Amino acid sequence: MRRLDLKKLKKAPILLIFVLILLQALIGTISIKMFFNLKAIQIVLSGIVIAILISFPKDVLVQTYETIIFCFKGELDFKNTVDKIYNLSVRVKKDGLLALKEDIIYEEDVFIKDAMILLNDYKKTEAIEDIMDHDIESRYMELLKPYKVMEMIANIAPAFGLIGTLVGLIGLLNSITDPSNIMGNMAEALVSTLYGSLIANFLAFPVMARIQEYNTQKILEYRMIKEGILLISKDDSTRNVFDKMNVMLKEEKRLTYPKLIFSNIDRENLDGENDYEMEEFL
Repeated sequence: MRRLDLKKLKKAPILLIFVLILLQALIGTISIKMFFNLKAIQIVLSGIVIAILISFPKDVLVQTYETIIFCFKGELDFKNTVDKIYNLSVRVKKDGLLALKEDIIYEEDVFIKDAMILLNDYKKTEAIEDIMDHDIESRYMELLKPYKVMEMIANIAPAFGLIGTLVGLIGLLNSITDPSNIMGNMAEALVSTLYGSLIANFLAFPVMARIQEYNTQKILEYRMIKEGILLISKDDSTRNVFDKMNVMLKEEKRLTYPKLIFSNIDRENLDGENDYEMEEFL
């Protein structure tokens, strides 16, 4: 019997099916007119926006927006990262650390650029490792900021839903003598809680999970770069630089060693390499 390959299943159609099931359940239970209650929307959304604007500076909110967009549309290019550090190790083997000064100017990745500067300025591997560890820790704290924004939304959305419910109940009590307003206030009271729960559980928490996965992958990328830079500082073989970074990836995402990329390197520029290391270039 043929096994089902779960990796080949498309997530979008499955997601769409369950979204439609959820909508059918919601709309089948209550009327569309009752579900879309303007006052309840105003209370919940306005409360969330006000709390977020007060709690976080503008640059963090912009960072959160950009991170969310990247989490759903982009993907970290580990191949490009491995190739960059591997090519860097080959260049250092060929031309020495002084050759990095020109490359540093044109490097666009800030973390790699800083690592290259450390590699060029420091002779002790321990010093480079200590600085890069602190740099990664600092960058991780920055990566946590969008996560904290979504965490706050997840926590306060049900609270503002409850506030909307209390406001609706107050309106219900005030109009207890007017039967025509009772149903409107009752709907506003109950739908507010529903909105808060939906925003927290179907928006904030899933986005938090996406951001957490992105943060994990980004830290992995930083650690791969650090590993490669430290090996270069130890004057390790280029093959070892590539392999140590490569094994940090998931097995299905590991790369093939680029044996022929630098086949045009002159043997005379590789004095001091042993026979095994010479084979890496030729």
